[in-house]
Amino acid sequence: MAAGERARQSRSVVQDVVSKVQRAWGESPFYQAQLKGPAPDRLIFLPVDPRTPDRALGEAVLKGRLTIGANTIDCEGELEKVWDLAAPGSQLYSFLHEFSWLRHIDALGESSAAPARALTRAWLNRFERWSPEAWEPFLAGERLAQLCCHSPLLLRGADALWRSRLLTSMARQTRHLARASHRAATGYERLMTALGLSLASLCLPGCAEETERGLELLRRELRLQIRPDGGHVSRNPSQQLSIVLRLQMVMKALEARRLQVPAFIKHTIGRAAANVQFFRAGDGRLAVFNGGYEDDSRAVLAALQSVDPDGAPTAFARQTGFQRLEAARAVVIADVSAFPASGRYESAGSFHFSSGRSRIVVNCGSGAHLPGDWARVLCQAAAHSTLSAEAPSAALGAGGSATHRRAEDARGQLLEIDRAFGEEGREGPRFLRRLFLSISGDDLRGEDRFVDLPSAIAGSWRLRFHLHPGVRASLARDGKSVILALPNREGWRFRANAPSLRIEKSIYCGEGGLPVATEQIVLGPSGLEARESGDMVIKWAFRRVDAVGAGDSKTSAGS
Repeated sequence: MAAGERARQSRSVVQDVVSKVQRAWGESPFYQAQLKGPAPDRLIFLPVDPRTPDRALGEAVLKGRLTIGANTIDCEGELEKVWDLAAPGSQLYSFLHEFSWLRHIDALGESSAAPARALTRAWLNRFERWSPEAWEPFLAGERLAQLCCHSPLLLRGADALWRSRLLTSMARQTRHLARASHRAATGYERLMTALGLSLASLCLPGCAEETERGLELLRRELRLQIRPDGGHVSRNPSQQLSIVLRLQMVMKALEARRLQVPAFIKHTIGRAAANVQFFRAGDGRLAVFNGGYEDDSRAVLAALQSVDPDGAPTAFARQTGFQRLEAARAVVIADVSAFPASGRYESAGSFHFSSGRSRIVVNCGSGAHLPGDWARVLCQAAAHSTLSAEAPSAALGAGGSATHRRAEDARGQLLEIDRAFGEEGREGPRFLRRLFLSISGDDLRGEDRFVDLPSAIAGSWRLRFHLHPGVRASLARDGKSVILALPNREGWRFRANAPSLRIEKSIYCGEGGLPVATEQIVLGPSGLEARESGDMVIKWAFRRVDAVGAGDSKTSAGS
């Protein structure tokens, strides 16, 4: 038996034992007694869910036939069976047990109230008392937030017995969170669980002790996870957005209860919202980095309401490690961090480029919601618009550092990124990327320089420019440039001094669903000679066609 298979079986056995212990503890009279308390008769505050509902998804839920990520289920008309068909750990399981479906069903109007109550009642019949999977802290916190936001759909016109059962269950789950929130698996989940606990306890009467506990946990996690520039340690724009939206709900709940808003919330939310604004692209959604998605433009607008109007807009997220160049209709967002600062995503030196409401250059996105090796593959450098190598990545080393410099003048904005690989810092291989965005926004020029590359890398490196699925790319007749047609009817031309210029297939997971087919421009070392200094230099440019003429063959690809 392979070592990997033995390790998986060992982890499975351990997880099974842990699950049985958690189930026994949760169902014990001692723990169940700790969840008893006053039975609420109403919600004191109703938070507003700012995210855009998907009516088609809501209708799919009510039919019992839906696809979430790579998981598909069909209840054949028996809606209650949905709870028996989702496997723990899947994106479908999270979608159902977080009660994310409530937002989409609520958008269908009053006719959806009865099936929504039936689906909720079926959950209570199975999991009301206890379940180690369904009562996992992060899922419970998200579920309580959704129930608080959309409780009118479930409670309006219902009898007293149903109201009491649902509100009592919400209070029991809130008391559970006050005891278990520290067990959330990741830092982000601990922070969101603290926010869910704070929100639910503020919405339910008789939960003053849980409110105090939730706010204390929230203070601690914000101090540990939010950097001075307002960015979250994950460097994930989608997680950043979720944190800001939930902070807004907690702050509004405190104000509605006429309780003093803690200074740490006031101090954090403005900076965190400004970080969301930093990642906003021309279409109103988010640039895709480090496991994030394009996300919801309506939710982004809601988050921006917390940006300090007196604060100067920033083009540099210093601690988060990103620079933003903006001119006319063009926006470039670049990752200027070193690999260790990027977590498991090998995104150093990658960039996102858009013109108006059309995205041009993107990263492939996250595969965390997909099965198999998708998550691992989409973390690699080849899934980002930056330098990658066909040879083993160990040839460049996992350590290293990065520095950058920015300058502006009347012609445009220049960004220089200097990425040093290996433990010896600058004495080892280096990748230098220069980006220049013209003041008119119709010319993005780049220069990539490779210094002292190992032979294994010098003959196998690739520069990748992943294109958004909305972009149509075609190789020009000269074979030395690529014509790009954007959804907003703009035309762009890509040129480079690399003889090996190809258009290859790629995929895009930036919308959070199944991978979408797209294309990428790939430059390789074939035909290139190193300079006398040993450096290898690639010059490339994206230039709007109507700025130079479609037939212009004299456009310089250099900086």
